[in-house]
Amino acid sequence: MNFYETLFFPDTDIFNEEYYPLLLFFTPLHFLQLIEQGVGVNPANESDLFLERGLCKAHTPAPLGENRQQFLRLIDDIRKRKEYYLVQLKTILTDSTTGPTENRKNVIISSLLQEFGIKHQASDQSLWRARLVMAMAEILASEEEALHDEFSEQVTFFNEEITALRSLPEAKGTEEVDLLDKLESLMAELEKPRLQDSVNRTEAWLRLLKNQPPPSVKMWLAATRDSGERIFTRYELISHTSVVPVLRLPIPAYIDASGKYVIEIVEKFQKDTVAIHHGLAADFDRVVSTVPYLRDSPESLLPFGTDWAELWEGKLDKYFPASRDGRNHVTFYLLPGQPLSRLLSLPDSPGASHEASHGLLGILGS
Repeated sequence: MNFYETLFFPDTDIFNEEYYPLLLFFTPLHFLQLIEQGVGVNPANESDLFLERGLCKAHTPAPLGENRQQFLRLIDDIRKRKEYYLVQLKTILTDSTTGPTENRKNVIISSLLQEFGIKHQASDQSLWRARLVMAMAEILASEEEALHDEFSEQVTFFNEEITALRSLPEAKGTEEVDLLDKLESLMAELEKPRLQDSVNRTEAWLRLLKNQPPPSVKMWLAATRDSGERIFTRYELISHTSVVPVLRLPIPAYIDASGKYVIEIVEKFQKDTVAIHHGLAADFDRVVSTVPYLRDSPESLLPFGTDWAELWEGKLDKYFPASRDGRNHVTFYLLPGQPLSRLLSLPDSPGASHEASHGLLGILGS
């Protein structure tokens, strides 16, 4: 059952409770697969069920071919011995405007590839760097998230008591309040490398995507605000104007269930919201094709109070009560005059007979 085909970025591991709610609306959800499935390999993964049911579609824009097994060995070694590779990886991940020269990075990449018998051409260095950035992101994301969440929980545990102390006139300058200030500063410092990782990861994802025509979709969806901002920055530099927020939809914060159950409840919800999906899809189709685009024209906007959005929220409350499943949001933005494929200079998608007049980008959690 196709509703609004969407390309998700830059995350490549989408089979988890945080991203399952996206399938309620974004179906099929296209995602980049870093390593193609091996010949004759058919592991019994729950993720296969999502692909078989058409809820997700995997794309490998830069297949490894004969280098597949060697690359898997390299990634496995990095996962097991991260400390050994730390200096090389930091050099590869460093932004070119502040880090070492491109030649130094290329030497490191070539050394890593040769060590594991991976065949490559000098002209492919940027592609291999993108692969390594994405592979490392997959390894580090879960570990960093776990550490970050653990620290956040500890801060939150003390936050309420210290915040109450802050409100007292005699609290100024106390050790408890000073401690909270330090903790908040530390949290801000921890966010900085996460932001840079997101920037590098998005650029690596785009580099891989450019290696092959992207799937033909109607919308792009960013996993984080930082990833979406990379697109916004390019748009504003080219168009000399800002993007336009057109709609904000709630979704569950998570679906805490096994893959099989997730599929059942997603498909049940979709069947009960077919009319709403079609209504929202028609509204999106209208705003991306309205020419000329006028920012103050009702025909050019999809207002936050649309009837379809209200109906969607009602169904969501029925199936996924906020008290049980929490709430997240997806905010949709219009990029007037710049379809994303043109904005990012991507090759033409196969079978794309008609390109929208304007770009459409959703951002999770905004």
